[in-house]
Amino acid sequence: MSEDVAGKADKPDMSRERARAERRDVDMEHGEPLAGARAGSRPLKRVGRPLGDWTARPRILVTNDDGIDSLGLLALAQALAAVGDVEVVAPETNQSAVGHGKTMMRPLRVRERKLADGSTGWSVDGSPTDCVALATLGFFEQPFDLVASGINYGANLGDDVTYSGTVSAAMEAVIAGLPAFAISQEYVDRMDFELAGVAARLVARNILEHGLRRGELLSVNVPAVPAAECEGVEVTRLGHRVYQDELLRRVDPRGTPYYWIGGQPPTGLGTPGTDIYAVVNRRVSVTPIHLDLTGRRLLRELPNWTWTLHEPAGDPEDLAE
Repeated sequence: MSEDVAGKADKPDMSRERARAERRDVDMEHGEPLAGARAGSRPLKRVGRPLGDWTARPRILVTNDDGIDSLGLLALAQALAAVGDVEVVAPETNQSAVGHGKTMMRPLRVRERKLADGSTGWSVDGSPTDCVALATLGFFEQPFDLVASGINYGANLGDDVTYSGTVSAAMEAVIAGLPAFAISQEYVDRMDFELAGVAARLVARNILEHGLRRGELLSVNVPAVPAAECEGVEVTRLGHRVYQDELLRRVDPRGTPYYWIGGQPPTGLGTPGTDIYAVVNRRVSVTPIHLDLTGRRLLRELPNWTWTLHEPAGDPEDLAE
C-alpha cells in the first residue's frame, strides 16, 4: 500500500457525516432547525468611541411595534437624524404586545413607504423582530452601528418588557451583535414627543460613545410631561407591574362566543429605584437589561436536588409514605 493510500486510510471519511449534518439542518416538512444544525456567523458589535473620532456618521436603524404610520416612529427618526444616518423599517400594522415573535413559516413582504414628513421608510408584513432581522441580515446591504426602537405609545415598565414588541426589537438587535435601546412614553390623549426625542438623542450618543457589552440593551421610559417639567434622568432597575386583566366574553351575530383579554390599565409598585417610581416622579427612566435570564440563586441550589433519571425501586405507596 502506498504512503498516500495509507494516509487516507488513517483519516476518517467525513463526507457521510457532512451529508448527514446537511440533511438534518432543517426539517423540510415543519421548517424546524434540527439537532446538529450549525448557525452562520453573526456580526460583532462596534466599540463605542467619542463621536468626534468617528470617520463617518453612525448608521442608525429605527423601528417600532406601533407600525410604520406611527408618529412616535417618525419623531424618533427625526430626533436621531442629528446623530447619524437613519434608516426606518417598521411593521405594516400595529404589533403591540407581540413579544419576540419571529415569522418562520411564510415569506415576508417589504414595501417602500413615504412617511408623514416625506422621508422614505420600509414596511414589513411581520413583527418588530422580523424588521430588525431583515435589516441585520442584509436588506439594506450595509451594516448598522445602533438600533433604536420606539417611540412607543405607552410605557414599557417592569414586567411589560416580557410582552413588548418595542423592547423585543431591541433584543433582536442585541442577538445580532448590535447595540440597541428601546424608548417608550406614557400614554396620554395628545402625545407630545419633544421630551422623548431629547432623551433618545442623549441615549443614542451615550451608547455610541461608551458602547454596550454583548447581551446588553437599554430600556428607556419617558413621563408624559412637557420637557420643562421633567425632573431629569434616573438609572433604574425593573419594577413590578400589577396587571388587572379580565376575560371578556361576547357573542357574535351567529351566536358563537368570542373573547377579549381586557380590563383596566396596569398599575405598578412604586418602589424607589425602579423604572415605575422614576416615571411617576417625572423622571426619564433608563434601565439596563441583559439577555442572560439565568436564575443565579437556583443555579447554585439546583445541584443539591435529586436528578436521578431512573425511578427508585420499591412500592409507589411506600415511597409516598
